[in-house]
Amino acid sequence: MSRTLLRRIAGAVLAVAVLALAGTAHAVPSSEHAGGPHDRNTIRLTEASEAVQPTFVDTGKPGPSPGDIVVTRDGVLDEAGAPAGDLQQVCTLVDVAASPFTSTFECTGSLELESGTITMAGPFVPAAPEQSAAITGGTDEFRTARGQVVVRSEADQLVVQLGR
Repeated sequence: MSRTLLRRIAGAVLAVAVLALAGTAHAVPSSEHAGGPHDRNTIRLTEASEAVQPTFVDTGKPGPSPGDIVVTRDGVLDEAGAPAGDLQQVCTLVDVAASPFTSTFECTGSLELESGTITMAGPFVPAAPEQSAAITGGTDEFRTARGQVVVRSEADQLVVQLGR
């Protein structure tokens, strides 16, 4: 497999997985779901684009190597399929594994929603079926945000779990 193809696969896989961070959802905390107090603090999103076009920056030797960067941007939709905002993410390759799918990236990003922005950061492995990123802050309604963003790659979901 050529290094160019590996770079494209790494970028595409990362973008898809990052968008999986964009699951099924509400742009503001949901209170109409039954099931307990945590439902009021959950935002579910889904990616807006079927195929995102990431930007891959090869910073070192040709091909995947630590320090390479993938930049993605896409819209996110709420549970009804209406536009809910935008997801931006920058991921740096930190550990090259046997394939781009099993390599580790360190990502920082933001969800721009109508009622404010939520920022997040954490490690990301495209092949992992579920993983979490820390909510690092926010603006407006989310100015005191804390909690985590759960990424479910298989289901293409991003579930924002806001702490109390």
